Amino acid sequence: MAQSDYRAKSYWLEQASADYIESPSLEGMVRADVLVIGGGFTGISTAYHLKKAQPGLRIVLLEADVVGFGASGRNAGIATTAFGLTFNFVALRFGTRMIVEAHRYTSRAVSYVGELVQAHGLDCDYEYPGLLRVAATPAHARRIQQDIALAHSLGICGIEWMDANSVRSLINSPTYLGAWYEPHGALIDPVRLVRGLKQIALDVGVEIYERSPVTNLEFTRPIRAQTPHGAVEADKLVLATNAFSAQFPRLRIRQYPIHSYIMLTEPLNAIQMDSLGWRGRQGVEDARNLPHYYRLTPDNRLLVGGGDWQYFYGNKTGVELHVPTYERLERFTATTFPSLRGLRITHRWGGALSATLDMAPAIGHIGADRRVVYSVGCMGHGVALSILNGQTICDMITERRTELTDAFFVNRVIVPVPPEPLRASLANGILGVMRTQDAFDERNGLGAVMRE
Repeated sequence: MAQSDYRAKSYWLEQASADYIESPSLEGMVRADVLVIGGGFTGISTAYHLKKAQPGLRIVLLEADVVGFGASGRNAGIATTAFGLTFNFVALRFGTRMIVEAHRYTSRAVSYVGELVQAHGLDCDYEYPGLLRVAATPAHARRIQQDIALAHSLGICGIEWMDANSVRSLINSPTYLGAWYEPHGALIDPVRLVRGLKQIALDVGVEIYERSPVTNLEFTRPIRAQTPHGAVEADKLVLATNAFSAQFPRLRIRQYPIHSYIMLTEPLNAIQMDSLGWRGRQGVEDARNLPHYYRLTPDNRLLVGGGDWQYFYGNKTGVELHVPTYERLERFTATTFPSLRGLRITHRWGGALSATLDMAPAIGHIGADRRVVYSVGCMGHGVALSILNGQTICDMITERRTELTDAFFVNRVIVPVPPEPLRASLANGILGVMRTQDAFDERNGLGAVMRE
């Protein structure tokens, strides 16, 4: 596959790939102690932590395309403490105690990204400006305030409500009625980060093979993975394939791939930047069920994504352009930032992320087979989460019980996703309910403005 085949998959891949040196593809038979399948944040982090924990192990990682090809190279580059959906939803599904546990884990994840960047001098345009979750309708404001009240009642600190004037002093949008402000959040270039992590994994002795898709996987003893030109036999296996997990029958019932889409503008000039007043450069998400997320890039382009998710029949993962979503994103941007109307869009891309039916991450063993660990369901908030998950998976593979492996979403019971055609009906039904509530919330708020 030529380099140009993946450079166009996202702005980040385009910018970071000019001098990228690919690892070789797998040729022949390899024997490993642990095989990791998937070269995104989860897989690279897992391989690195395993080799650091037990240098004598032979760790082999297979990536079907190139490192960062999937969601790790196509996201917005926002490292957030978000876990699944809202705090109130987590409480409804898992109980209030789990909110504290989840927030502690994700807060640690955000901190850990910064620690890795600093310790290894990773060149990934790291910024630590904090995050805003903005309300553009009265329903959004109530939802955010309820979440903040619940967090405070549980002793979670560092999250505060900002009124309309306060949040507009940070980012000038006429749609803002208030916001959740959390200083603990970072921005990064995700491709440069995952490839920086790849290099430190190589430095400690991990063997990484790109352009090496697994064409057959046998849970024998030893486990055997076949690629087009080789094979790996291993004692243990990590399936770090997230949205691409449906190709493995044992993972298919645990998650389904949904697509999110992003657009990027030309660089803003000084007048446009001044009109926004966005000097703090915070990452932003709104309070919809299917949220918009946006940020400034290092060269002051406006990145805007989300607003809707799509499931495509048959677990498709390669629907990278979706015109209706881009049209909605352009309308949303013009309404949120009227001073930027007419700004040229230079890049549009999309990709699949991993979702579970109960909207929360899951890490676990496959049945009674303790040799195999999987990770799915980051729900679009995986930049920090998946990197810390690599340490958690390392502890599971090395059979160490730690604070990380005791997290409630490790080896939790997952609501199974049925096969097609019920899978499509269920996935699109869930998304339809979320869209309907968003539309209802916005009927007398932002939605009314956007329909004009």
